[in-house]
This record gives sequence, C-alpha cells and structure tokens, in this order.
Amino acid sequence: MDVAEVKKMYAGPLAPVLTVYGEEDLSVDLDAIQSNVEQQIERGMTKGNGTLLAAGAGGDFPLLSHDERKAVVKAVADAAGDRATVLGCCQAPLTEEAIELAQWCQEVGCYGVQLSPTWYFPPNELQVYEHFKAVAGAIDISIMVYHTPWLDSHISIDLFERLWEEFSNVRAIKWTGVTARETTAGYVELADKYAIVKNGGSLLEAALLGATGFVTHLANVWPEHEVELWHTLQRGEYERAAEEFVNVNYPWSELRMWAYHEIARGESLLVKPAADMTGFIGGPSRPPFVTFDEEQRAHVRSVLEQIGAPLV
Repeated sequence: MDVAEVKKMYAGPLAPVLTVYGEEDLSVDLDAIQSNVEQQIERGMTKGNGTLLAAGAGGDFPLLSHDERKAVVKAVADAAGDRATVLGCCQAPLTEEAIELAQWCQEVGCYGVQLSPTWYFPPNELQVYEHFKAVAGAIDISIMVYHTPWLDSHISIDLFERLWEEFSNVRAIKWTGVTARETTAGYVELADKYAIVKNGGSLLEAALLGATGFVTHLANVWPEHEVELWHTLQRGEYERAAEEFVNVNYPWSELRMWAYHEIARGESLLVKPAADMTGFIGGPSRPPFVTFDEEQRAHVRSVLEQIGAPLV
C-alpha cells in the first residue's frame, strides 16, 4: 500500500464521530448519527481534509454491544460514501473479535480500521505483533495503529518498523509516546514510512515533524475551524496557527479537563452538549457517562462563546 496515498487520505483533523442515543430509552439513533456526518462533511470534513472515526472511544464503543458497534460503523460509512475518509474502529480484547470487526469495516466501505493492542491482560510485544499479524492478514484495507501506552501496551519504534516491513496495509499510526522524548522520536523516525495522526504532544511540533493530521473532538462541534487550522499549518502560517491554537484549541482542551476532573470521565460527555449548541445532535449520555445539567451546560456555552464557536 502506497504510504503517500495513505497520507493524503488521513490528512487534517480526525474526528471521533459521536454515537447519539434516543432521549427516552438511550437506544442508538442511527439517523441522528448520519445527520451529524452529513453536516460534518458539508462543513469541511471531506476526503483529504479530515477523517471520520466511526465507533471509536469518542463514539462510546466500550458502551456499545458488538452489534451496535457494527451498526454505527455502517451508518457512518453509508452516510459518508466516497465524500470522506471513514476509519472504522475494530479495537477488541479478543483477536477473533477484532478480525470480525475489521472485516465488517471493509465490507461496509471504510477506507481503513483503527486497531490498538489488546487490553486488560497487558500484552507483550510478541502478543502485539501476533494480534496485528492476524488482523492485517484478514483484510486488504489500511490499518491505523492506535498506540495506547496508558493501557500498558507499549509499542517500540523497532516493532513499528517490523509491522511496516511485514504487513503492507499497516501504514498509519495514531500516535503519542510515553514521554515527550519518545513522542518526538516517533515523528523523526517513522514519519517517512507512516501517515502519523497526532494524539498527544504539541500540535505545532507534530505538524513541523511530519504529522499528516491530528485527533480533535472539536471537529464534532466546529469542524470548519479544525480544517482551516490544519490548512493554515500546511501553508506554513505558523504564527497565525499558533494564535488560533491559543485562542480556540487551548481553551477547549481546558474545558475538556474541567469536565474530566470535575464532573466525570469519558470522552464524549462534554462533546455532546457542545455539539447541541453548534447545530449538531449530541443528546444524552449512556451510564456510566453522565448528561450535563443546566449549570454545567451554561459553563460549556460560555466557553464556546469565548472562543467564537458558531452557536445556534
């Protein structure tokens, strides 16, 4: 698989698409998910300008049944068609399940899959290698390696090199390292072989060192800003990009930390009310995630006003 082509497909903001639930019974609302996808594409997340991650952690995959995960991936892929790059999440603690999900992602038309090492029982590098070998051999579409060292599943630079050499469809990384030094080393040593999507560390440093895109929940709320921020970086307008990051992305990241530490943990619980306020459908959260009360929503709205988000 040509890495230059993969880099073009995984360019710009990567948005973990929200999984939307019904107000009454918290069942998955596929129509609402597809409505959000349609709007994200209309607001800039087109092929080559962003990636839509279906049923990732930001899309609550740990809270979904196996069949719900498959339904969400298909809904996103169907809504996007060939207008956007769709990445289906096939992460699972069981290799057999990861293979089934990966094959489903291929069947419904995803460009690629996001795959992490297994979890709960922390794998060693041989187990990580065998897991990726099994999935890579079962599909033809691209694989984005999701590096998740916080789950005790560290992947060395040497193993990334081996995966690239042995499996022609392992050509992208959702990247952060254990330390700032390792994060930088990953870009320096792997950016020529992989499309690397920044998941930790400095956005400006990542762009300068060869990242092709960056993970951002703000693309579920204000996608046009995130697309333009990446274009600004690609044009070399670093002073302007830094200003936008300080005025918009930094306050947004601080808002996420406020929600994480003061309310509850979970990637989507803040994004949902923010999406509701900018023309998308956020809706309630499934337990153990929480739905914001009116006071909490008012604080979210005040920050969105501060950063200039397009409120409705």
